[in-house]
Amino acid sequence: MHTIIELQDFMVLSATINYQLTASPVNWYAVLTLARDGTYRREGDEELIRLLEYLHEAYGTSTRRLGPLAVIHPIRTAALLYRTVPDCPLSDLVTALLHDKEEDLTADRYHPKVWKRLEARYQGEIHHMESAWRMQERIDALTRRPAEDYFGYLGRVMDAAEASPDIVRIKLADRLDNTLDLSVDVRSETQDVDCFELIFDVLFTSSHLGQQMPLRHPVTGRINGSRRLYQLYKNAVFLSILRQRGKDRLDEPTTRLFQALAHSSLRQARQILVHLFVFHITSTHHQRALLQEALEYCQGERIAMVHPVEHPHRLDGVFDSVFNIPDRKKLRVSLDNLYADKPMMSLVAIAMAATFSSFRNDPAFFIEGIDPAGLHPRTEP
Repeated sequence: MHTIIELQDFMVLSATINYQLTASPVNWYAVLTLARDGTYRREGDEELIRLLEYLHEAYGTSTRRLGPLAVIHPIRTAALLYRTVPDCPLSDLVTALLHDKEEDLTADRYHPKVWKRLEARYQGEIHHMESAWRMQERIDALTRRPAEDYFGYLGRVMDAAEASPDIVRIKLADRLDNTLDLSVDVRSETQDVDCFELIFDVLFTSSHLGQQMPLRHPVTGRINGSRRLYQLYKNAVFLSILRQRGKDRLDEPTTRLFQALAHSSLRQARQILVHLFVFHITSTHHQRALLQEALEYCQGERIAMVHPVEHPHRLDGVFDSVFNIPDRKKLRVSLDNLYADKPMMSLVAIAMAATFSSFRNDPAFFIEGIDPAGLHPRTEP
């Protein structure tokens, strides 16, 4: 199945949109044309441009965790959706642009007078649109509520998808953009290192001396390896719930987005492993031992089930003990501990790669023990 966008093209799209946003005044037709992959004016453009202008003002100079302007995310989400859905309806593009509005653009971020003006502008734009109530319902469904855990949130999205199946495509495009965006601060030292070739050399040759890199370890970004693995965990949960509900095969565009997210997640997991083997775990003997340990775990089909922590393998219970931590401070500590344990990070990266490869290759694969109620570790008989 053809990919929706190559990583290099995604980076070019991001940089070009960012460049357009630095112009004064911004050429919103140019931004819209970039988002629509070169398609020029069509019906509904004026409404989309007014929403883009609103988002640009409302987000202002706020940035994403990795640095790019925050407003780029909803624009790229709409761009990914447009590249997937033939003749993408205006209502879907509007929902994609506004999917984070209720979470990101809240009253506490602004002076009361500014907030009142922005809200009046938003209400004026959205409420005169056709099917405005339906778009608002979908935006509400895509908004994670305060104190709502990730599982319950996804369950609510799945429930909303019964009446509005297109909401699944928008959420997939959102997660795909977040996953592709993880590469924005990744330096190019290891981009030419083929993960599968590296694994083959470690496992099957006796002369492998490791990868010799010309530069030292790159500057650690704000989203380090353990935080990247946490994002992959969220993807695994999402894809598993989608697969169980049968929402991965609603139509061809949904299947393409599902496959694209699985592929992008697989690539991220491989990238993490290569980085670890190039810069941290450089002993071929140690690398081989980790690969063999992970091979036994994955081939035993243990990646297809959530296991309790007390099971003998150290990968058992990782989802629950490392990632499924509602308290943000405790989660940060857990991810910091994982980041300090490079062998464990390597095992998790390999297991993640096998998981997303299974999602991509096996149309019946999902992780047993994940549902909207949470994680349910299963003890084998």
